[in-house]
Amino acid sequence: MHKIVKLATASIVLCLLLACAAEAVFLFSSIFMMGRFPMHDEFVTRDFSQWNRLAKQICCSGSAIVVDAPNWNSKSAVRFTIGFYDPLVKGSHRSEFRLKATEFHRLYEYGLKIFVPPDWQSDNNQVIVTQMHNVPDNWKGEPGLQPPLELSLANDSWVIRTAWGRAPTWLDPKGDTRRDIPWSQPFERGKWTTWTFRTKWSLDEDGIIEVEKDGNAVLQKRGANCYDNLLAPYLKFGAYAPGWINLSAPPEIKTREIFFTDVSAREVLMAPTGHIVER
Repeated sequence: MHKIVKLATASIVLCLLLACAAEAVFLFSSIFMMGRFPMHDEFVTRDFSQWNRLAKQICCSGSAIVVDAPNWNSKSAVRFTIGFYDPLVKGSHRSEFRLKATEFHRLYEYGLKIFVPPDWQSDNNQVIVTQMHNVPDNWKGEPGLQPPLELSLANDSWVIRTAWGRAPTWLDPKGDTRRDIPWSQPFERGKWTTWTFRTKWSLDEDGIIEVEKDGNAVLQKRGANCYDNLLAPYLKFGAYAPGWINLSAPPEIKTREIFFTDVSAREVLMAPTGHIVER
């Protein structure tokens, strides 16, 4: 019996050490080893030289490839593709690139141009094309949560969702999280759309979220805007169908494609005049 207790104790300790080691690697990667920052990529080199292996969350060679930008002469773009029968990536159907985690109370600006194919068929399964994802505190038992900011295609509309608050943990299973859908608008197929996101992640009143579509403001939010995590959120973009994993039958639309170019990220300062000044 004594040997059994010792073996059980040793197994528990080993599992805890392995979990801590995995968490440390995840946090280290989120801070240092993901996509470059600041950065700007028009994919003119026709490759992904600015994106290391850890920054790419794809299953297959065709999940993300550089192509001639549709409806845009002499321009390159990356085409992200997901298929319902493709291997899962991080437990879901996704083809995404990501940048490293940011810092709280600092203002960041992201730019992307997105093209929705002319043959896009809508259904009830949203496809997230851009998200500011939180870095979960797994070591506190935090579950997966809705991103603090996401842009998706749902039915025939662009949809922006936000989420924030105190994340659930082992010691606080319920937590105190909030969700909102502050904006939606029908999208146009076969057209490039320019998006700008400005974020200052905070649990306090200095938090900022600003979203512009084709130069026009569609969302301006002040105040608490993220979860109480150790690290601030990071940018992800591509194609991600979170609802597919829970379907009891295959979706009617089993393949999704979306195009991106002119992807940029930088830290900025807000000048007293309200203009953006690069840091």
